[in-house]
Amino acid sequence: MSFSSDLHQNLFQLYERYVGEPNSRKDVYGYWVFILGYVVGAAGVFTFVVGYAGDTGSYTLIRISGVVAATGLTLCLFGIVLMLPVRKRGIQASVVGLAISLAGVVFFGYAYPNNWRGFGVDYSVEVIVTYTAGIGIIAGVTALVPILTGQKGMFVEEEGATEDPPILTGDATEGAQFAVFRDEHGDWTWNVLHLEALAGSDDSAVTRPEAKEGIERVKSQISSAGLMELTTSAFRLYEDRDGTWQWALARDDGSIVGTCAGQFDERDEAENSVSFLKDRGPKADVIEIEDAAFTYTEERDRWYWKLIDDERTPLAAGEDGHQTQERAEEAARTFAERFDRARLLDIEHVGVELYERDGGWTWRFVDDADAVVATAEDTYGSRRDAEEAAEALLPELESAAVTVAGEPTYEHYQSGEEWRWRLVDEAEHVIARSLDGVTDHADSERSTEAFQANARDADVVEIEDAEYEVFPSGWELTYDETDDLPAKAGEQAVSTDGGTVAEAGDGDAPPEWQWRLVTDDREIVAASNEPHESPESASAAIERVREQAAEADLIEFENAAFQVYEADDGEWRWRLIDEDGNVLADSGQEHTSRSEAAQAMMTLKEEAPDAELLEIETAAFELFVNEDNEWGWRLIDEAGKLVAEDPATHPTRGAARKAMNRLLEHLDSNIRTMDRAIFQTYPAEEWHWRFVLPTGETVAVEGESHPTRDELVDSLDSVRNAAATANDYTIGDVAVQLYGSSEWRFRLLDRDREEIADSTDSYADRATASATVNTLTTHADEAPIFAIEDAVIRLGDEGGWSWDLIDRDREVIASGVSSAPTKDDAVSEIETIKQLASIAGRVDFDVASFELVADQDDHWQWRLLDKDGRTVATGTEVHDSNAAARDAIESVRSLIEAASILEIDSVSFELHSAEDEDGWVWQLVDKYGSTMAESTQTYESRTDAREAMNDVKAHAPEGWITFTD
Repeated sequence: MSFSSDLHQNLFQLYERYVGEPNSRKDVYGYWVFILGYVVGAAGVFTFVVGYAGDTGSYTLIRISGVVAATGLTLCLFGIVLMLPVRKRGIQASVVGLAISLAGVVFFGYAYPNNWRGFGVDYSVEVIVTYTAGIGIIAGVTALVPILTGQKGMFVEEEGATEDPPILTGDATEGAQFAVFRDEHGDWTWNVLHLEALAGSDDSAVTRPEAKEGIERVKSQISSAGLMELTTSAFRLYEDRDGTWQWALARDDGSIVGTCAGQFDERDEAENSVSFLKDRGPKADVIEIEDAAFTYTEERDRWYWKLIDDERTPLAAGEDGHQTQERAEEAARTFAERFDRARLLDIEHVGVELYERDGGWTWRFVDDADAVVATAEDTYGSRRDAEEAAEALLPELESAAVTVAGEPTYEHYQSGEEWRWRLVDEAEHVIARSLDGVTDHADSERSTEAFQANARDADVVEIEDAEYEVFPSGWELTYDETDDLPAKAGEQAVSTDGGTVAEAGDGDAPPEWQWRLVTDDREIVAASNEPHESPESASAAIERVREQAAEADLIEFENAAFQVYEADDGEWRWRLIDEDGNVLADSGQEHTSRSEAAQAMMTLKEEAPDAELLEIETAAFELFVNEDNEWGWRLIDEAGKLVAEDPATHPTRGAARKAMNRLLEHLDSNIRTMDRAIFQTYPAEEWHWRFVLPTGETVAVEGESHPTRDELVDSLDSVRNAAATANDYTIGDVAVQLYGSSEWRFRLLDRDREEIADSTDSYADRATASATVNTLTTHADEAPIFAIEDAVIRLGDEGGWSWDLIDRDREVIASGVSSAPTKDDAVSEIETIKQLASIAGRVDFDVASFELVADQDDHWQWRLLDKDGRTVATGTEVHDSNAAARDAIESVRSLIEAASILEIDSVSFELHSAEDEDGWVWQLVDKYGSTMAESTQTYESRTDAREAMNDVKAHAPEGWITFTD
């Protein structure tokens, strides 16, 4: 029962219990509206009084309490009107008054206080007039009750009345009553009345007013009712209250055997249904389904199969139609075989499918909806090779860097045991890379940091053959983080926001300077052996080297040697030096002549007989061998002071001599102060560059060469910008790159930037593509790897879990007919179908077929199906067994064959033989096919039944109504 029906019944019961017997339903509703108005009005007054008593009075409180109280008064008056014996026209007038007064209440809630009594527009008069007008209408109806009152019933129960006879209480169908009355002389006399129950209602009413309404409806229609005599079974064809047409199959005793399974919009459709039943029903076979069965239907010249269970619930259906039923049957058998072997494709987030392509095997990513996300570029010779490639890729994806094409990027990657890096510009070109590999990833990062910090301000330098480079000793880049450019050595870097400044150099001490002679291929020919205070002093030292080297003799020794030399003050001295040029002993005093110094030296030479004797009159080159038997050279001035040395060692004396000669070849090279990093350009078939820090370390080389120097120089602007703004990523064996503009895609790249796989679809924005990539990288390690041998079962979640059986080309072979609320339910259904499909038989629905079905209580009914398996008619009677239901079908066949068609378009009496006994009965049926009343007894003859029916028809319209408890 619905909520409204429950409420209706409860209100009537409470009224009857605590108030009394209502004459009509408006008495009940009027009473409860009055109570509601009283409660609402009291609540409004209480709110106002308590609010002011609590000293919380405000305009809002007044407005709320006023609205509530006025609404309660209106409802009280309207409830009183409903309880009075007011005619329908008065009720309608009261409803108008109710609407007007409630409008006044709403108007007050809007106007008060801003537009009330001198404030704002002042709608106070309008509000009062509207409200009082509505109240006046309701009160006017109440005051005019004597005019608007209708007639009351003619039979009213008097006090002291005797108990009702059994016939009035429904305990008997016949009885007698003494009627006492005054005769024409004023004396009392009485008659004995014979009372007989001629008819009874077919249903019951919840309340007395409803029962009274039902009686009044019978009384108003019974006089115009026609007569239909049922001598055989019949189809009752009638229009329902909602305007649809239906039919029912009745026996000759009026009992209903079966009804149509649906409703029809047109009368002709209902007639066609009846005609189908009469034509096909008597010869229809009985079908039964055990466990499951395949059915076959023809639609638009194509045959389709469907798998149903024993309750005829569809479980699976084929996707494609077939030219003949035989081919549909073959497709159903193939489905059963493939479905039994098919793997359930249960992908939580992402999976890897192996498939054949171009005569080989490859792989692709699919998402949880089985949509292809990305496809591999390579093709492999076997499925196992493709599987191994996917297995190697998946663990790497979990930690893969995600880069964005069009954004400059530093990519650090490992090659063997060494770390390298490359700089990729907006056009995806590698424009710079590391020169050599390093063993530590941190060293690779420091290299890119140095390139990034210095590239924008680096000079462009070309070395013809060789040049002297004067550079700060212990150079280290320091600059304020808010400044765009690094500071030159020895200079201050000025903060752009007025903050602190930083100075290049070692702490607060001024930087020291050194020099080196380098060739165009960065070979260091010579280098200073001590720091200098300034670039100028370092340049002066280079000039001294030039002078000394130009006049220097070549001295070669392998062991220690004695030297006699003239000091700066003109005095002569001697010293003992080892083969590395280290001073082992010194004269300790000055001599006035060479011979005097030589004589002092000879005294010591007796102690070192193997030491050679060197006499220095000018600067000299010394070739020497060290402890590792490596050779080198050094330049000693005439005072015996080391002014330049070989920065490297050589395996042979000849190689050392050759290195010394290179100094002499480039002795007059230009001097350049190298206080910041440089782009050094050089030709080698095409033009190249290397990025050199002041320390002489080459941290980057070009990514691609250029045919001319001008083109190379022009390209450096883009290199500077990219180097300064590039993001920094560490690339493993695989990286993911987002690319696009209006639409976005992604691709997988290996460490050499070769494409591994590319996305198959594009995305509307970068965020969507990034979300897909995040799902891929997050769940790749747990992704299942599978191959579709023949077919797989794919799950889908679109408003409910469903499944499809698909082949390797993603073509749908069959699908589930219904969806499951949860994934577990769908999996359970799939397992059930696997069990049933293999044992399912074949069911052919003829043009019409009877089917027996049982409910949960094992009660059986029949239904008639058409060739498409649709239910046409259902039995209304239940049977205790399958056999009893089968027997009932045999009876129904004969009833259908003999049934006539009756169209019910008005209230009618039906006269027919009694069920299961001899005699006649009648019933009153309305135009909707519902029984309004029926005879209370069975009559021996048709004539007796007709006479009783005529008595009811003649006297019932004027009959009085009495109620007994």
